[in-house]
Amino acid sequence: MQPKAARNISIEALRLVAVAGIAIFHTFQWTFQATCVGIVEYAPLAAFPYSGLLGFINLLGCWANEVFFMISGYFLIASSARAWDGGATWKSQMQRTAQRLGKAILPTVFYCLVALAWSTVVSPIPDVALNTHYWYTLGLEFIWVYAATVFMAQWFGLAKSRLSQKSCTMTVIAVGILAFVVNGYLAAMSATSGGEFSWLQKLMSAVTYVIAFLIGGLLRDVTDAMDSDRAGTLGMRSLGTVLVLTIVLEGELSFTGNLTAMATLSYKSTSLISFALAAVSLLFAATRRSASGNPRTADAIVALSTATLGFYVMQSLTSSLWRPVFNALLVNILVIQNSPAAICIVTGTVISIVFALALLIIDAARSLIVRKLKQRSTHQR
Repeated sequence: MQPKAARNISIEALRLVAVAGIAIFHTFQWTFQATCVGIVEYAPLAAFPYSGLLGFINLLGCWANEVFFMISGYFLIASSARAWDGGATWKSQMQRTAQRLGKAILPTVFYCLVALAWSTVVSPIPDVALNTHYWYTLGLEFIWVYAATVFMAQWFGLAKSRLSQKSCTMTVIAVGILAFVVNGYLAAMSATSGGEFSWLQKLMSAVTYVIAFLIGGLLRDVTDAMDSDRAGTLGMRSLGTVLVLTIVLEGELSFTGNLTAMATLSYKSTSLISFALAAVSLLFAATRRSASGNPRTADAIVALSTATLGFYVMQSLTSSLWRPVFNALLVNILVIQNSPAAICIVTGTVISIVFALALLIIDAARSLIVRKLKQRSTHQR
């Protein structure tokens, strides 16, 4: 058995930043919506520059999801293509795929069972029950789309192995452009039709995840083909450019009070802005030179980053418990504080990061226990 390749700590750190992004996004999700529709308690957040900050935060959910898929595509497509080039059989590829799927599906099933048991025996969790299904189906849409994409990775790798790089690149780019044309059309139509096309936008969110996975594979080709100095410069300049443009856009919309456009540009995972920001974020992380820092810090980053899916599942399953508490806290700040908007945003950001860290630690502990049990079982044989 070949030893596992060393992890890219910069990319693992990007996973953690994305976890923070998704946590902050979900904390402010209702707050942003309430601000956009003009609920009076949220009026302080509608002013410049606070609405711009909320608009940027509302991009983080899409950005984080795309980052997760791009990172997976960055590694899995190249790995699958190398295996095919090395003479891998369908049986061996399916075995590798089954192992990868197990790492995503088994923890998800575990947390679903824990949530169901808690809701049934200890204290009810709203919407988590045997006679309902949303909480483990569409409520975990991200997980199931991710699992389907991982399953398709072997075919993506086969295409990469058999076709020319130019053909693969042009095909992915063409499909990506088509998808975002559709996304833009649906966003425009939904804004004028009262959400009539929202179900199509949800479907396109899943399609966009798959495209993000494929773009991750293309970014691997870019970083592999360039020398490290040139790639590093490209990554830094690309991230800086897209980040500045995003901040300027959100600032302009905030200054003009165009909150409707903010909401339209950041709907779910169909946002072109978030997609571009995710791509350059991965390019930046992938082209950072490995630093010989503290090994314990690197180990902690890896341990927490591998808990990403566990975090997502736990956050989703318990959202009906923590979301009302967070929403009430933020609206109370807006009502009683002297500088409510700034305090609200800072408080929401802090509690989001603390909550995310707690969930990451829980799943990292679960993974550690599972590994210890496997090692003990192996020694006893």
